[in-house]
Amino acid sequence: KGQDWDATVVKVVENPISIREAFWSPYKRVVRFVEDFAAKRAAEADKASDAKLQGATAAVAVAAPGDAQAKPKIDVGTVAALGVAVGGITTALGLMLNAFFGLGWLIPLGVVGLILAISGPSMVLAWLKLRSRSVGPILDANGWAVNGNARINIPFGAALTALASLPLDAKRIVGDPYAEKRSPWRLYVLLVLVLCGATWSGLDRWIHGTWWCERLVAAPVEVPVEKK
Repeated sequence: KGQDWDATVVKVVENPISIREAFWSPYKRVVRFVEDFAAKRAAEADKASDAKLQGATAAVAVAAPGDAQAKPKIDVGTVAALGVAVGGITTALGLMLNAFFGLGWLIPLGVVGLILAISGPSMVLAWLKLRSRSVGPILDANGWAVNGNARINIPFGAALTALASLPLDAKRIVGDPYAEKRSPWRLYVLLVLVLCGATWSGLDRWIHGTWWCERLVAAPVEVPVEKK
């Protein structure tokens, strides 16, 4: 008692706590995979760019002034492999789209079937795991003498994993009271336009001796006269 123990988190295991969360878990994994892949490729590209820059700097410093560098050659095999890969992907996408649009009025059922094929296994696994939840290991780890399997039923588990809601008498503050104040640029633009208009009106009256609105009202109107 009274002792501090240092702990290090070595692994975080994510498991869905509801069927709804299990429905979205495959898509979240895909997004996480894409983000990790993009970050990895960006890091590799940055590292390769730094290496090329350092190599080019060293080569320029060492090479003689009259030396000519050999131009890199284009590998025909690489270009052909890329073309075959792009062609295969395009063909596969074309076949999938052709089969999908070939369903006709059954396209909504096809969409539902595709969603169930992606999210169905994850939802079934989550349902099986949620049914076998037990609070026994937690109580045992806290020093309780638990001999049986203290399972967590569906209502109790839903109460433990329910999303927090706003109380009845509480009010939600949407604005940030500590946010930086924005400059009222719209007001400034309006003031500049009004000032420009007033200046133009004053100059126009000084030049012509009357206001432009008075000249507009007093302008003669030609009335067509019919000749007999």
